[in-house]
Amino acid sequence: MNIALIDDEPGILEGLKLIVKRNLPECKVIGTAHNGVDGIRLIREKKPDIVLTDIRMPQADGLEMIGALKAGGCTARFIILSGYADFEYAKKGMQLGVQFYVTKPVEEEDLQRSVRSLIAEILGERARLRQMNELKEEIRSRTAEQMLRDILDAGSDSPAYLQELGGDYPFGRPGFRYLCALIEFDGLTELRPDKLQLLYGTLDSGLKAYKAVYRLRYVGSQVAVVVCHDKELDEARMVRSLEAVKNTVTLAAGLTLSVGVGSVCMGRDGIGKSFDEARQALSCKVLKGCGTVLSYSATVRSGGSRNAVPEQHIARLEACVDNEDTAGSVQVIREIFESLAADSSLSLADLQYQCLNILLSSVRKMPFHQLQQNDTLGRTILSLEGISRFRTLEQLRDWLTEIIGRIIEFKSVRNTAKKKDHIAEIKEYVSEHYHESISLAELSGRFYINPYYLSQLFKQKTGDTYLNYLINLRMGKAKELLEKTDLKVYEICQRVGYSDTNHFARLFERHTGRKPTEYRKNPAGR
Repeated sequence: MNIALIDDEPGILEGLKLIVKRNLPECKVIGTAHNGVDGIRLIREKKPDIVLTDIRMPQADGLEMIGALKAGGCTARFIILSGYADFEYAKKGMQLGVQFYVTKPVEEEDLQRSVRSLIAEILGERARLRQMNELKEEIRSRTAEQMLRDILDAGSDSPAYLQELGGDYPFGRPGFRYLCALIEFDGLTELRPDKLQLLYGTLDSGLKAYKAVYRLRYVGSQVAVVVCHDKELDEARMVRSLEAVKNTVTLAAGLTLSVGVGSVCMGRDGIGKSFDEARQALSCKVLKGCGTVLSYSATVRSGGSRNAVPEQHIARLEACVDNEDTAGSVQVIREIFESLAADSSLSLADLQYQCLNILLSSVRKMPFHQLQQNDTLGRTILSLEGISRFRTLEQLRDWLTEIIGRIIEFKSVRNTAKKKDHIAEIKEYVSEHYHESISLAELSGRFYINPYYLSQLFKQKTGDTYLNYLINLRMGKAKELLEKTDLKVYEICQRVGYSDTNHFARLFERHTGRKPTEYRKNPAGR
């Protein structure tokens, strides 16, 4: 604890130094002054925790010095030392916030008791401030993660969501460059905390050259990563860094990781799009195999090779899988392979690639963890079992026909005879759990729908994005609580699913045009 001594008598200053050294080993004298003017200068420069000061001094007395320092925001604690046992001095000192008044000649025990009392008070305040800052940081971190998850879930719709938030961003600044990645632990459906912390620590270490790295558990065994940088962001370098992270975690945990990497975007508006690209790149592990780092730009280049199957064929096959139309899928596959057979220049590797590309495209609306629930499909699709055994076009066609048939059978068993309205079910679930953290990714796992497809389907069925629907629902509940209860604003904030009261209040004002307290006073807005 740092102490400053102010007295116009050199002998008294030396005596005080000895008392502090002998009786208060936890304290250090960081400076002395002989008058109030020099004392002000010393205290502003050194910022001691405690000041022992005389009253009667030249140029400016102790009380004048304390008043000037307090007016300037000084937070030091003061002990007045004086041979004048005058109540007026003590009264003026108390008015300035001075807690101890010690008369001269100074008794060592009195001074020691006064200083130790102030030390306990200072340490208590620091502990409370530290706890408050930790709580604020926890709330800020939870809010940032919630907002970031919403942006990732929004995908290509994220610019509209960002506009809704206005300037209420917990990360980065406009003009920064961003890049998203999606990491998946191969073969796992859930992540143990120790594996998650290992990955987080490795990411923090491996990507420490960048301005900020945000990582959060996305869904199942997947972790989303958003890299933010104020300088040039090189995609190739990022791929190499993530390759190193993957290798480190694989070596330490004995588990393989696959990584999808989106492209670099300028500004926050591109984050959702970059994450969509990372998700699409990761899905290509079906073609490339597990344990690989796949960039979206590389998959686009390889996917755009010659003799690609026409999109209308893929769309028809996808519709057949969606509608559980086995006969229709057989017909579409036959037509696809007839067109492939017409090109005699295709190699066996080309044919195998096209076959896998057809399979991946036809099940792109189904999340991989749903397919993993069926042992046969999981082994066949996710580990590419058996594809290298097929040496002819007919064998490949029959293999693909069989797998698509199994997928349709699997879907049929899972679905009831009468098809459910998934969006109606989701809306019902959200209306019951709106106060919880329910991201699009979590809903996709619960209802077995690919997150990207769910986002598009929700907008198609309701005319609005899932995020807007959730925000509107929460704001409606907040208005109801403001009108019908005496709950405090922070309590309402927590009850409708937000952890940061300031963020909630700003969001509420954007939706209603009024602060929560103003709305409570006049719900009708007259």
